[in-house]
Amino acid sequence: MDVTGRPGSLTVVAAIADPISRHGIEVMLTSEGGVGSVTNVPDLSGLIAAVETKAPSALVIDTRFGQVNDGRGTTVGTEGLHAVVWVRGRYPWLPVVVIARPPTEREMFETMRLGCSAYLSRSSSEQGIVNAVIDASTCRFTFSSAMISRQIVGVTVRRQTPTQSGHVSPEVRETTLTTRELDVLGLVSRGRSNKLIANELQVSDQTVKNYVTAILRKLQVTDRTQAVVQAMRLGWIAP
Repeated sequence: MDVTGRPGSLTVVAAIADPISRHGIEVMLTSEGGVGSVTNVPDLSGLIAAVETKAPSALVIDTRFGQVNDGRGTTVGTEGLHAVVWVRGRYPWLPVVVIARPPTEREMFETMRLGCSAYLSRSSSEQGIVNAVIDASTCRFTFSSAMISRQIVGVTVRRQTPTQSGHVSPEVRETTLTTRELDVLGLVSRGRSNKLIANELQVSDQTVKNYVTAILRKLQVTDRTQAVVQAMRLGWIAP
């Protein structure tokens, strides 16, 4: 498996329920994203064959993959995240990017718990999906921050995210935060706003912003929720 993160060196398996969407993902990743190759699979047997023969850099799978149809256009059963659970259990080394139809907070945190690399809405931008696939080999968890509230950060992330240091890049594992940065991060994980953190620590709002900026830079993430996720995985914050 190539984990260099260079788009042209990546090989991807796409397990998308709808044939048209499968083709769209392939074009998006190869033409727009410069990914080396994309193998489309229509069912679980095809997924197994592709993973075991291609040794892909990442798997893109949607939450309707594995639906059962009665042949008359009626869906009589669906796997939901069951296929994702199965894949993570059988191929724990394989970065998995989940495309949700439709996205839910419960599913997002379940994919996080399973150690997936990304959870994105089907309506995500092409560049967002491309970036998530490329970032999948760099041990980052990607999702739409607009999907969750600050309160969810303080409750659901703390409850459902396990310590998974194996999913954190070596550079981040070697990162150290100052005592004050850890204080700020702990309050962020409890859903505190910058103003509330400033009041509790008796510092200015700008000082808190500076701490948060430093935390995001050190953890190599782009927002507060991803910082909490990384901290959980590093064991800095107890679930």
